[in-house]
Amino acid sequence: MSRWIKFSLFLFVVYGIFVGIRQEGRKNDRFAIHKIASKIPNDPAWEVPKESQSLEAIFKQPFFYLGHGLQFYAFESQDKQYVLKFLRHQRLRPRQVFESLPDVWPFQSLKRQKVEECQKRIGYIFRSLIVAYVEVPEETGLLSVHLNKTNQCYPTVQIFDKKKQPYQVLLDSTEFVLQKKATLVKPTLIQLMQKGEVEAAKIRIGQIFRLLQECAMKGVCDTDGQLIRKNNLGFLEDRAIYIDTGKLTRKESIKTKARFAQDLQRLDPLYSWLLEHYPQLAKHFEEEKAKTLDIFKS
Repeated sequence: MSRWIKFSLFLFVVYGIFVGIRQEGRKNDRFAIHKIASKIPNDPAWEVPKESQSLEAIFKQPFFYLGHGLQFYAFESQDKQYVLKFLRHQRLRPRQVFESLPDVWPFQSLKRQKVEECQKRIGYIFRSLIVAYVEVPEETGLLSVHLNKTNQCYPTVQIFDKKKQPYQVLLDSTEFVLQKKATLVKPTLIQLMQKGEVEAAKIRIGQIFRLLQECAMKGVCDTDGQLIRKNNLGFLEDRAIYIDTGKLTRKESIKTKARFAQDLQRLDPLYSWLLEHYPQLAKHFEEEKAKTLDIFKS
């Protein structure tokens, strides 16, 4: 067998292994336990108040893989009432290709730049989570935000990945967020309309406007322009909340009518959808929008 044939076979085997690994990762939605672990040092800036209620009963139950966004892996509690979120730390540290570069010129500058970019991203997410938990906990459904590692404050929780593989996660050593589980906006409205519960659907639309209004009056703004398309809003039993809390920030200008009107444009995709499927709800949307804007005097 010639060297060329042997080399070709070797490349074929390596490629097969690579493809197999990628396919296996897709089956598990690319989740791996090491991706939620970090070596981020504690920082006083990331301290948050302790929870006002005991979470022991919640953490005693297992959590099952729900999905992931850009920032978090999400796991649903067995009773389907809560979502436990872990940061996707592979997106918060330099890629292996940069870490593997020798620590000499000209690579030093590139490595330092990548580290600074990751630190900036971490700071942005952590500040958003603190704003969400401290400033607007009712509007986000957050029960706990854990950013600094602790000692014997939280238990070990059992989680199951998409393939039903179990893991034990020591919460003291892991950055996590615990949030009440919300139902998505469009499926909720569809379900109500199919049942003929038009007034209940109108109430739900009003709750969306109340959410944005209450956050604005507290000087809190969400910077995500894809609010509806990314399903970043949801409903609890009695109110609407932000499901995605990773882009909330303090911004005093949101308290002005002009800036708040601009913020409401993020709901335009919902209005277009209502106009197409439920015109009577679209009309109510317009009424709620006008009523909400009237609250802002300047």
